[in-house]
Amino acid sequence: MLWFDYLKTKIPQIFVFFFMSFLYIATFLMWHLPLQALANSTLFALVIFILYLVSSFFRWRNVQREIAEMQAENARLLSEIKEMKLSQKEFFDLIRVWSHQMKVPLSAIDLMTQTNEKISAKALEAQTFNLNNYLNILLETLRLRNLSTDFRFQTVDVAEICRELVKKYSIFFINKGLSVTFEGAWQITTDRRWLTLALEQLINNAVKYTKTGGLAFKFEKNSMTLTDTGIGILPEDLPRLFDHGFTGFNGRSNQKSTGLGLYLAKLILDKLDFTISVTSEIDKGTKILIQK
Repeated sequence: MLWFDYLKTKIPQIFVFFFMSFLYIATFLMWHLPLQALANSTLFALVIFILYLVSSFFRWRNVQREIAEMQAENARLLSEIKEMKLSQKEFFDLIRVWSHQMKVPLSAIDLMTQTNEKISAKALEAQTFNLNNYLNILLETLRLRNLSTDFRFQTVDVAEICRELVKKYSIFFINKGLSVTFEGAWQITTDRRWLTLALEQLINNAVKYTKTGGLAFKFEKNSMTLTDTGIGILPEDLPRLFDHGFTGFNGRSNQKSTGLGLYLAKLILDKLDFTISVTSEIDKGTKILIQK
C-alpha cells in the first residue's frame, strides 16, 4: 500500500522514462543499429531507474513518517489547546455561578442585621452553613479538577457516612420536619473523604428540594439508593442533570441551585469508578441509585 502511494507520486517521472525509452528504441530501429546494444543499454537504463525509485522511496517514506509525526503532534497540541480553553471557560463559569450564589446567604444575613426584629439563631446558622458549603464546593471542585494521586483507599461503611451527613444537616431536617430512614448496610473499599463529599452534595440537594416527607436510604451489597419526597425533576432535565452549571427548571424557579453540587458529585463518583443514575416524578420525589 505504501509502495502504491509512493508510485502515484512518481507517475510523471515514470511516464518520462518510458517515453524516452520509446524514443531510444525507435531511434535504434530506424537506423538499424545492433539489437544487442539496444537491449543492453535499455536494460542498463531500466536498472538505473529502478535503483533511483528504490532510493527515492526510502527518502519519501522517511519524509512521510516525519509528516505523520508532525501531524500527530499538531493534533495533540490542538487538543490540549482546546482542553485548556474549555477548562478556562468552565473555570470562569464556575466563578460566575458561585459568586452569584454566594450573594443569596450574604443578602439574607445583611437583611437580618438591618431589621429591628430579633435575629433567629437557627436562621443565621443556616445561612452561615450555606456560605461554608458553597465555598467548600468551589474549593473542592477546583482541587478535584487538578487531582492526580490524592486518593487514600480504605474499607468504609457507606451507611455510616450517610448517618454522619444527616447529622451534619440536622438543622435543615429539624426546621422542615423531615424524616430519615436507613435500611441495610454497604461496606466498600474506596476513598472516604471524596466519597463523603459526593454523598454530601446529593443529600444537600435532596434536602433543599424536599419540603415535606423525608429521605430514605437503602443499602445493598453493591449499591445504595437515596429516595426523597421532594418536588421532583422534569423528564427533559434528567439527561443534563450532572452537567456543569446546569440548574434545570426547578433550580431556576426556586433560585436555590448553583448547578455545581451535582456536577461535583458526578465528577467524584466517576473518578472513584461508581455509576450514578436518577429517576424522578414531579411532585412525588426523586430516586438516586449509586452502584459499584
